[in-house]
Amino acid sequence: MIKVKNTFKRLFAFAFACAFFLRAFDCATAARIGSYAEENPAREILGAAYNAYRDADYPSAVMLFRKALSDPQNESDSSLYMLIMAGMHSRSYKAAYADMAYFLQNYPNSEYAPLVQYQQGRSLYHLGEYDKAVLALSDFCHQNPKSQMYPSALFWIAECFYSGYNFEQARPLYERIVDEFPKDAKAIEAKYRLDALNQRLREEKLLYLLQQTGESYLSSKENYEKALRRYEMENALGVAPSAEAATEEAPEQSAVPAVAENEGAKKNAGGEKQKAGAARLDLTSSNAADYNFIDALTKLKKSAAEAQGLLEEEIQE
Repeated sequence: MIKVKNTFKRLFAFAFACAFFLRAFDCATAARIGSYAEENPAREILGAAYNAYRDADYPSAVMLFRKALSDPQNESDSSLYMLIMAGMHSRSYKAAYADMAYFLQNYPNSEYAPLVQYQQGRSLYHLGEYDKAVLALSDFCHQNPKSQMYPSALFWIAECFYSGYNFEQARPLYERIVDEFPKDAKAIEAKYRLDALNQRLREEKLLYLLQQTGESYLSSKENYEKALRRYEMENALGVAPSAEAATEEAPEQSAVPAVAENEGAKKNAGGEKQKAGAARLDLTSSNAADYNFIDALTKLKKSAAEAQGLLEEEIQE
């Protein structure tokens, strides 16, 4: 019993000693870390910047990286590249572009330099500097043909042309991405752009055909209405080219009428023939106008059939 008590006392004393030693060690370690943080506050801020970037808190990451890099000891190509990427993710394109220029000037041989050049083209695109973006991305493609970012660079070049309404220059680049890099993430976006371009082309053709048929219809309708108004006006005024036609069609009469009744009969017969001639003239004018209008409608139907044929061809393609 006495031996058990003594053993228990020894174990208790040993555990107390270990606890005291560990507490002293933790306090010493904490003191060293605290003094290190006081001596190197920028290093601690740099760690916080990396944590913010890891958590996708990009605006905070940009602020912390800039504060940490104010100390030249913390500046490196990797920390600068992280600052650039945080700026791109937070859409601070103008500031990020300035950081890229600084990076390429001071770290031209860094392993991150090609990626910074690629991001430089992207930032120019988002700033609306399409011509400069095309030049930067073209240089990247020329210098890094084996890079994994090559399809993405082609895509952003095509996007520059697309945003500048140069669709004919954008189309072959989208097609190249789809054909040569079908497994790349940008191939899906390129295919979507091609579908949009094809749809736009179909709409432009349809609008052109509708414009042409609409103009033809309005022109024919206007001519028909003019002919109809002219006919109504001549009919109302009693203009008599029809009387001349009736006179030419009347049979020859005796130079000296026999009796007054014969003269009256001739006048009545001439009047009836005059009305008949006018009716024939009016019918001819009306038929001519109707014929022109029907001809115009036939042309419209033909144009509509051509439009339908073009649309069906586009759908089959």
